[in-house]
Amino acid sequence: MTVSGVGIGSINDQMAVNNNRRVLGSKFNFALEDVNSGSKVNEPLMAFSNPETGESIEIHRSDVYAEDNPLYVLKGKNADGEDFERTVHAWIVDPRNCDYSEMMVLNLETGNTSTMDKARVDALYNHLVENAKKDEELDVSNYLDKADYSSAMNDVLEEYKNLGNWDSYLSMDKWQQSVKDYTSVPVYFNRDIMNNSSTIERNGVKGACSFASVRTAEEIMKEIDDRVKAAEKNGPTLREALANHCPNAENMFYGMVGSSVVMTFDECVKYLEEQFKIMDEKAKNSLIG
Repeated sequence: MTVSGVGIGSINDQMAVNNNRRVLGSKFNFALEDVNSGSKVNEPLMAFSNPETGESIEIHRSDVYAEDNPLYVLKGKNADGEDFERTVHAWIVDPRNCDYSEMMVLNLETGNTSTMDKARVDALYNHLVENAKKDEELDVSNYLDKADYSSAMNDVLEEYKNLGNWDSYLSMDKWQQSVKDYTSVPVYFNRDIMNNSSTIERNGVKGACSFASVRTAEEIMKEIDDRVKAAEKNGPTLREALANHCPNAENMFYGMVGSSVVMTFDECVKYLEEQFKIMDEKAKNSLIG
């Protein structure tokens, strides 16, 4: 669902809502030793190192990799010089809390495999490291440290804009949108995972990826409700968010992509609020259905 203002293109790429969904079934339950034989003999899809920390990392497709099961094997040496090996499922990498290697997994999944695509992740990582030097609460000094790469995308874009570096701005914006499009698809756990007691012990995610644990539908619904209430209390309203994004928003007309219907600002806000309520109900029903 993308809304555009007449004559100005998209109001906000963040407003786009991905109505697809992904379901993790029993194929998600693999122990590392059951899926890493190929990584022992095949060349990695991608390999990179950090001269400053001594890290070296390889990314391999797991033995069970498929379009609907993008499970990767990461292996190499960490900043302490210790060997490591773990799995990463691309569907559950969250740019708001991931590490450099997981961002590179997203690059592979989105087809962003050029030298410049790696340089974009490098730019985000360097930005995060520099910020950590100024903020004691941040702890980012190596490739395997978790960080908010999503916020870093916005920060780096703002820097490019302020510098008037429009070529870098446009290319970075196109790249980050492809990553956000990929990660915006909701991921659900099939009941055969939730009912399997061994899942929590060996789901290939615990301690390895951003999605920390398997939860019940009731727990997920409660978190959704809590987040909505918190957003309503602390965050800007939809009307305020739209108005802040475009100073002249209230005086413009809007239309749905692919539709001839034209709406005023008030009509657009009301329409979006109704659509978000409908999608919220559908999401909740899918969790308990």
